[in-house]
Amino acid sequence: MAQKKVEFNSKPVKSDPSIEDWVTTRNIDTEQEKVEEIPSEKMKRLTIDVTPRLHRAIKMRSVEQGVTMADLVRDLLENSFPS
Repeated sequence: MAQKKVEFNSKPVKSDPSIEDWVTTRNIDTEQEKVEEIPSEKMKRLTIDVTPRLHRAIKMRSVEQGVTMADLVRDLLENSFPS
């Protein structure tokens, strides 16, 4: 039986260092606006059930404001329950 010969392409060139930095630290150190750092305070998870209508409304608002749904809801909760 004849052996099949497999050829491999060369190793890919390393990408932009700012992209690599973002992947590892979620922070970009470029001329662009600096991404908000992850809070140093330990976070706790909160799971709630919402209707599809409410979920859609939260999702649409978060897209309009350019933030994640979690950040939007977190801000609403922090405004309702200040420390």
